Amino acid sequence: MTARKPPEGGRDELVRLVQTFVAEGQRIGHAFAHRHGVHGTDIEALIRVLVAGDGGRPLTAGELAAELGLTTGAVTTLLDRLERAGHVRRERDERDRRRVNLHYGDAGLELAQQFFGPLGDLHRSVTSDFTPEELAVVRRYLSATIDAFRTYRTQLDS
Repeated sequence: MTARKPPEGGRDELVRLVQTFVAEGQRIGHAFAHRHGVHGTDIEALIRVLVAGDGGRPLTAGELAAELGLTTGAVTTLLDRLERAGHVRRERDERDRRRVNLHYGDAGLELAQQFFGPLGDLHRSVTSDFTPEELAVVRRYLSATIDAFRTYRTQLDS
């Protein structure tokens, strides 16, 4: 039996590194959930609400349901729970009053900053030696990887 020749450029190693990255991220999310008595789906919802808000376009409950692969009823229950805890808040869109946008609540933002702030500091530290050009390549790679993951998730959902 001959050993399989690794593809040019270490692509298999990148796949393994991404798998490990995802697994470590999941472990951090589980630790956060356990420490604060929330469900893993709650963490995923909070991250998606935060990222969308940081991107300048808050999610609606329907969009969050689609992102999480949940029914709108299940997301309503999830959001009711997160809203009661102060982790999220719902606000009517100023331009379209029918649209209800999701935002991080003050308690949720404070909790996320306390828990994930040190991780952000560590991440900024490990990337501080990267040149702007290297960061651009990493950004391009991660964006392409996220797109590939979303494509695969969509295929799994069909």
